[in-house]
Amino acid sequence: MGNKNQKTSNQQIFEHYIRVGEIIAEKFSPYLEVIIHDLKDPEHSIIAIFNNHITGRKIGDGTSDIGYKKLANELPDKIVNYENKSPSGIKLKSSTLTIRNKHNKIIGSLAFNFDLTPFENIQEFFNTITKTNKSKLNDFPKQEQFFLWSIRDDLEQELNKYIIANGLQGKALTKKDKLNVVALMNKKGHIKKRGSMSILSELLAITRPTLYKYLKNI
Repeated sequence: MGNKNQKTSNQQIFEHYIRVGEIIAEKFSPYLEVIIHDLKDPEHSIIAIFNNHITGRKIGDGTSDIGYKKLANELPDKIVNYENKSPSGIKLKSSTLTIRNKHNKIIGSLAFNFDLTPFENIQEFFNTITKTNKSKLNDFPKQEQFFLWSIRDDLEQELNKYIIANGLQGKALTKKDKLNVVALMNKKGHIKKRGSMSILSELLAITRPTLYKYLKNI
């Protein structure tokens, strides 16, 4: 009577895990294989399997070395996201959970095998489209200047810094000051920006030929 009750109790536990496994497998189909093992018969332990195309196993097949190690208490009850491979070489991310009865005896296991192949292809695709090449040209800019208005902002900001730093607020810039500003703009790389010569000439109230002359004198 006792053995019969224990068998019924174990069967109810397995039925519960089979229902849970079926829902999880359906939710993540076709990428997740879910297997329920009854380890009282390790050589024919699989009593339920969903999305079995991933490893090709079927009901009645035996457990892996993981199941035997579980029976020998050589592994923890829960192992999550370990690297694995299917018999056909498919790369898997696997997890396993020991199933125990009410007496804390190991009776089976719940296993998950997640097929990573489709997601590796996606990762390869994104790696391809986001890959950039470094230019072999020495003078090629690290960042392309797309907007002319941003160059004006940069030049105006640099000019205002110079005026404030030298206490020139409200004062007209001398030729020396203008030479210093041009030297500063050249040092900061602003002169190389597209359209900067016209904008700087305007800000300093000088002609472009005069600006080119200043640049030669730096």
